This record gives sequence, C-alpha cells and structure tokens, in this order.
Amino acid sequence: MFDDRTHAALELADALCGETKELPPELIEELRFHYNEDELAELILVCGQANLNNRAGNAAKQILGE
Repeated sequence: MFDDRTHAALELADALCGETKELPPELIEELRFHYNEDELAELILVCGQANLNNRAGNAAKQILGE
C-alpha cells in the first residue's frame, strides 16, 4: 500500500512510540537512504511532537477525566 519511503517514515513513527534509547540500525539505514538530513530532522520532530501530544492527552484524560 505504501512506498518504501513512506514505509520507513511510518516505522520511525512507530519506533518513537516505544523505547528510543537505540533505534534499529536497519531503520536508520533505510531512513538515510530515502531522506536527506533536513527531511530526517523534520520527521523526527513531527513524530516526536505527535507522540508527546498523544501521551499528554492520555495522561490528561486519566487525571482530569473526559
């Protein structure tokens, strides 16, 4: 359904939802193949911000209620 470039970005988004101490080397290689340095920086920031928003939203719902 997705091309290899998009698939790599989606895998990054998924990887950033878990433990990010060490990303899989294969993923890093794939990302570097498909994206330049500026694009990678933007992907990291967008994926990280979306993840932060989701986590903060989940915590707010639990603490503050619906």
